This record gives sequence, structure tokens and C-alpha cells, in this order.
Amino acid sequence: MFLRRFAVATSALVLGVGLAACSSGSDENTLSISASSTPHVEILEHIVDSGALGDYSLDIHEVTGEIDPNDLLQAGDVEANFFQHRPYLDDWQVQNGVDDLVAVAEVHLEPMGLYSNKVTSLDELQDGDTIAIPRDTTNFARALYLLESAGLITMDVPFADANLSVVTESNIVDNPKNLAIVGIERPQLARQLDDPQITAAVINSNYALEAGLTPSDDAIVSESVENNPFSNLLVVKEENVDDPKVVALKDALESPETAAWIDRTYSGSVVPVHPAN
Repeated sequence: MFLRRFAVATSALVLGVGLAACSSGSDENTLSISASSTPHVEILEHIVDSGALGDYSLDIHEVTGEIDPNDLLQAGDVEANFFQHRPYLDDWQVQNGVDDLVAVAEVHLEPMGLYSNKVTSLDELQDGDTIAIPRDTTNFARALYLLESAGLITMDVPFADANLSVVTESNIVDNPKNLAIVGIERPQLARQLDDPQITAAVINSNYALEAGLTPSDDAIVSESVENNPFSNLLVVKEENVDDPKVVALKDALESPETAAWIDRTYSGSVVPVHPAN
């Protein structure tokens, strides 16, 4: 059993050509998978190191920047991906007119949090301060509901009833501090903490970890993990759901051993969906 790891940068050349040299299907015992670096690649590497895949191995394509791993999966450059939650997957398929990407495992939650280098509490936010949040549709909505849970804004639709693919700023019915909300690409949000024009930013935990933040300690406020629909998924094309390599990885990702490792490694900044025991 072995692991091959490639970094995929954001360029048309890499998307269209660069994976051809290491495309899926070269080894029937090797599953090619794209994943974001933290914590996804780290979890996959742990599984390989633990021997949980038996005779199977992983060919990991670490995606950086703005390339969407669903594009790689749909194009057949990889056989699986591990980076997204279900609302994102559902919205992506609607936006791209496809319906054959299937979630086969729910692995962990990365609670979204509000971070700042300028204030240390919600009370310190001033009238007219600017909050940066993820630009993509479902995480934009998710961030708005985090701000509502913190008492900063009020939405016109309860989170439990909301269609996250259509929620926008127009759904804000009360904003007592007149906060300015600006959408920015997810990988760039942590950098905005040093921008003098940005008071705080809502950041997904994987990007917070990559930036050296500790979500469980550094977030001013974080999402609740209870009844949270944003668990991260192992996704494949429908035709590969029963592939033995996929089944082996699914079982390993959802195992108590992996859950215990996530608990030990991330100390609450990443939360396993399935309990360790």
C-alpha cells in the first residue's frame, strides 16, 4: 500500500492537461482523489499510514486556489473528492446541470467561525464595521446565519427552513450595527484579517487552520455542531459507489479509529461526525 500526492494549482493548463499524466484508472488498486489540504489531505494521509485501506492505496491530488474538485471529478481526472458539504454539492450540481455526483461518506464538521485581528468580542464591533464572508452561494448564506446566531443581524427565514442556494443579503431584515458585508473567495478570507478596511471575517475552519489559527480558541463565535448540515463528504460519481476502493475508503473515513484521531489532532477545531466509541 502506498500514497502518491500531487498539488494542483489554479491554472487552466493544470485543469485541462496537468492531471492527464497522473489520471485515474492507472492502477485498479489505487483510488485517485482530490482534496483540500487541511484537514482533508491530512486525514487521508493518516488513513494510509494506519494501514486501514488494506491492499488499496490513494493517489491524492491536493487542490489549492480556486479550482473546484467537482470539476476534476466530473471531467474524470479523479475518481473521488473530499472537500465539501452537502449544501455545496447540491448547489454545484444544480448550477452545472448534473446529478451523478454522490456522497458516500460523512466524515467531519469544520465549524465556521468569526475571526478578527482588531476586536476580541462582539461588543467591540462598531457601527458601520465591515465583515468579510465567503463569496460562494451556500457558504455566503451559512455565514449570514452564523452572524444571526451571534445576534448581529436578523434574517427573514429561519435557518432550518432556508434554501441556502438563494439566500442573499436581501434576506437580512435587521442590522442594528449597520455592518457592511462583503463577499470574498474562501481561500483569501484569512488574509483579510490584516486589511485595515476589514474588521472581522467569517472563515471556514479548514482555511483558518491553514492560516495558523486555532478555531476552537481564536474564533470570537463559532457554529454549533448540533444539527449542523455542513459535514464534509467523500464524493464519487454514481457509477463508482460500489467500487471496492471507494468502499474501503468510506469504511476507513467513518471508523471509530479515524474519529479518535480527528479528536486528538484537532482538539475541537474539526469534529468527527461519527463518534470515536
